Amino acid sequence: MLTIETVATVTEEGTITAKVPGHLTQGEHRVVIVVDEAPLHESAAQFPDMSAFRESLGSPRHAGNTVVEMREDERS
Repeated sequence: MLTIETVATVTEEGTITAKVPGHLTQGEHRVVIVVDEAPLHESAAQFPDMSAFRESLGSPRHAGNTVVEMREDERS
């Protein structure tokens, strides 16, 4: 089983369109859809800045959410 959290578009006809990871095979799949009834505003679609939370856990402060930045610092 694969859990995907993504943003879906609902059309006037009631069709949902959503992106899935590329490794998922084409064809029919059994899915379960949970919809937050409040429409998503563009600004809310972005992930929160987690740097303050990470810092509260004792991690060094990094701008934004990128794990890539953290890994690059670890390699240095």
